[in-house]
Formats: sequence, structure tokens, C-alpha cells
Amino acid sequence: MRILVTGARGFAGRHLLSDLSAAGHTPLGFDLQPLPQTLQVESFPGDLRNPEDIAKAVRDGRPDACIHLGGIAFVPMGWTHPDLVLSVNLGGTINILETLRQQAPATRLLVVTSAEVYGHAEQGSAIDEDAEMHPSTIYAVAKLAADLTALLYARKHGMPVMTARPGNHMGPGQATPFVTASFAQQLAEMRAGRQPAVLRVGNLDSERDFTDVRDTVRAYRLLIERGVPGRAYNIATSARVRIGGMLNQLCARSGVNPRIEVDPARFRPTDRPTLLDTGRIRADTGWTPEIPLSRTLADIMEDWNARVLRDQQTSQ
Repeated sequence: MRILVTGARGFAGRHLLSDLSAAGHTPLGFDLQPLPQTLQVESFPGDLRNPEDIAKAVRDGRPDACIHLGGIAFVPMGWTHPDLVLSVNLGGTINILETLRQQAPATRLLVVTSAEVYGHAEQGSAIDEDAEMHPSTIYAVAKLAADLTALLYARKHGMPVMTARPGNHMGPGQATPFVTASFAQQLAEMRAGRQPAVLRVGNLDSERDFTDVRDTVRAYRLLIERGVPGRAYNIATSARVRIGGMLNQLCARSGVNPRIEVDPARFRPTDRPTLLDTGRIRADTGWTPEIPLSRTLADIMEDWNARVLRDQQTSQ
């Protein structure tokens, strides 16, 4: 299939392009800036807030399917820039839906939202896709509205639309506002002697469900291939991991033993654990997470060591 990926330059987007190509599909990229030529992917630069940009990508790219990843992924931005988060994450999704409804209503569409839509769950309970939703951040409100709008288009217009509600995902190539990337960057800088051995952290007792990004994008591909239109799908490992435990593993991988300083500015206004039930995606597609946490953390640390080394070499 020819598959249009919005947010193709992003963390998950770049991994998804690789996964789609390896599976024999033809990925097409949509993002604010053109994709690097080294990726050898047809690229459509544009803004999700501009329907004309989306229309051009659909008209010229002639996709059989679309995986909508584009948007603002950093949860705290909802508190600092709520208008931007709503206009991109909700408005951009509506523009995708309307463009496909008008130009290519048979195009399969996966709208990727977030497990943040569920809000707080009681300790020990696993949330399935039919659970009540109580979003507790502006980011989650925008994602929930996008999710429900997408499913409404499937029911109202008969479009082959699904939504994915992934938990946290991580892996090599992630940006530093995210927790494991932030830890790994600081440790790599210390290892290279470029910063003091003092690590600034947020809430180390926080527990979250982390999936390797490569497992997550494989789930997206399986959903666009096999998912049932009109359904929402959770994507997660269904196991909580303590942030402090991951930090300990990264420190061991880096060979650095830093002094830990807690920075209240790094705490989320709302940071509550959510455990997801993934029975639906397993039943409909056969997906299951394959990459263990230890490999994910090792790859993240290796990636940041390589980035810092390249930066040192170019600055000399």
C-alpha cells in the first residue's frame, strides 16, 4: 500500500517510515519541513492547520491509507500553549478527516491519539477501550476530542477510520524533553566530560507503562493492515515501570555515577499511572510487544553516546 504518514519527521514517524518500507509498503511523508533525501521517501511539506496542504498531499500522493501521527506530543505543552495544542492536535485531525471525506473516502485512516485520554485509573486496574474517560490535561482533552471525532466520522460517513491510544513509548532518536532521553543525554555529556556529574531529575517514584517505539510503530502498521474500522485500540506493554529504576539501568549502561538533584520544574502537574488492557489489538492483529526494556534502554544510551561524540567531532 501507499501509506501517507503525517508527522513523518518526528520520533515515531521516522521509525514508522522504516517499518513500513521493511514490510513492503510505500511510505509517503507529510511534515512541516521536507524529509531528508537520504530517507528516499516521497515528501509533502505542509501544516496540519492548513487544509490546502493536506489536500495537495492526498491528491498528489494518492495514498491507499494514512497514519496520522502529526501533532504536538509533549504533554506539558498543553499547560503552556493550550491554544496551539488544541489547534494542531484537534484542528489538524479534523482537517485530515474532512480532506479524506471529500477527496478519498475509501482511504484507510489510523488516527493516533494517546492513552492520556483515560485520565486517572485506580491502582491495579487495566483500562480497556470502552472505559470512561476523564482527561486530566489540556493535551489529553485535545487528543480525546480528536479520537472521538475520528470514530464519529467512521460511524456517520462509513469511512474506514480507526484510532490508536498508545501509552508512553521510547527508544533511540527521541528528543530530550522526554524522560529517558533527558537522562541519557545528561549521562552521555557527563561521560564525555562536557558537564558535571550532577543529574537533574523530576519525580523518580512515578510509574508509567513504556513500550519500545519500534514495537509501537509495528502496532500502527498492523492496525492499518488488519484493524477493524470504527474501533479504538490500546497499545502498551500492560506493565508499569518505575522512572527511578530506568535511571539506575541507564547509569549502569553509561558507567557514570552522578549526584541526583530533584528539580520541581520537571514534575508534571498531573502524573498518575495508567495500565492499559491490550486484548483488542492482540485479538484483531496478533500484535504483541517484543523488545525488552533492557534492550530499549541500552539502545537509547548508545544513541546518545553516539550523538554526543558526533557533536564533539564537529565542534573541534
